Amino acid sequence: MVTCAFNRFQFFQMRLGVPRRAGRIGKRVRIPRGRATVKIVASKATMQKPGDLPGRCLQLSNASRKGVQAAVGILFSGKDPVASLSLPRGRKSDEILSFQLPKSFSLEHISLGNLPSGRRENPLRYLLIALIAVGSIASCSGRLNRPSSPTAETREVIDEAGRRVQLAKHIDRIVSLAPNLTEIVYAVGAGDRLVGDTEYCDYPAAAKNVAKIGDTIHPSIERIIALKPQLVLVSTASQLEAFTKQLDEQKIAVYVTNPRSLEEVFRSIATLGDLFGTHETAATLVSDLRARSFAVEVAMRSVKPIKVFYQVSGEPLYTIGRESYLTDLVSRAGGVSVTADVPGGFPRLSDESALAARPDAIILPSGDSMGEANSTVASSLKNSPAALNKRVYKIHDDHLSRPGPRLVDGLEEMARALHPEAFK
Repeated sequence: MVTCAFNRFQFFQMRLGVPRRAGRIGKRVRIPRGRATVKIVASKATMQKPGDLPGRCLQLSNASRKGVQAAVGILFSGKDPVASLSLPRGRKSDEILSFQLPKSFSLEHISLGNLPSGRRENPLRYLLIALIAVGSIASCSGRLNRPSSPTAETREVIDEAGRRVQLAKHIDRIVSLAPNLTEIVYAVGAGDRLVGDTEYCDYPAAAKNVAKIGDTIHPSIERIIALKPQLVLVSTASQLEAFTKQLDEQKIAVYVTNPRSLEEVFRSIATLGDLFGTHETAATLVSDLRARSFAVEVAMRSVKPIKVFYQVSGEPLYTIGRESYLTDLVSRAGGVSVTADVPGGFPRLSDESALAARPDAIILPSGDSMGEANSTVASSLKNSPAALNKRVYKIHDDHLSRPGPRLVDGLEEMARALHPEAFK
């Protein structure tokens, strides 16, 4: 809606010579050579393009209740006029009139029927007055009564936690709270929009130079807010409760990813590409990753699955459960997780349960971000068939613990470790 403010005396005295006290609103008033009543009649013609003046017509604000009756005798003719709009009452203040124009506003014709007979011989004067008034309304909307910057257009999406999230249509500033999400942002072509990530975000190399907001579990809310992101990416819903309310107050959107299978990882990648407006890059990436995954699937068709224990950490002993994407990965690599029926994503397991599982192979994610941690088999598994037969395989931790593009690297490495015969 376009608005404009004028000093009522300047406007009426300069444009039409209305006396200082014009009477009650709605009353016909005397002008220098006759009488006139403010009236704007809108034709059915509609605005033709963006930028034409919208809104309502001639609205009074901040004026004395007993103050001014505007005396602009502008009548728009045309068949079947749709409205005759008058001034509503304002409030006692600084005698400022606010004008707003109708969506159906048209300057096709100007009727001079209400002008005094003595003035009809010079219609151009009144046409000029009307055009000046309209032009003034449009031009001063950006000066005297400028509205605040319009809110950016938004869209509603549903994240992987089932939450409704309002996002800007174009996202320029992103904060990632997990290394896998940082990798996805770069992989889909939006790395230049990443303004903050965690201390563990070290891949690709460019991620090391991004402003750090703390670690994944305890990010600094103050740092996040200071970076003014439009979107904060979170890896699991468990991170939400601590800071979502504060970010909501700052109008910062939080989007949760929580994939539970390799296919859901692919969907996360594609979805984030769509959110960032890099659909083609993300689609190409996902297509390549699916092709590599399918090649492993084909190779595994001729092998017999073996029982696998995935050791997340040895002391205390943690493994993967029913809700972990890694359980799906083990299956795709030609194995069967011995803890596939254990509730949760990464449950803690008792020594007795581990010993009873009797796995034929043990996977140890280690190296890089894990360092020397988890480099040896847990004591409760040292007498398992896997340990006794030396079927303990160390695989690059970042290729397994980060559900992103490099997860397919982890799949290929695991499949080759469990079934080297299938790749000869």
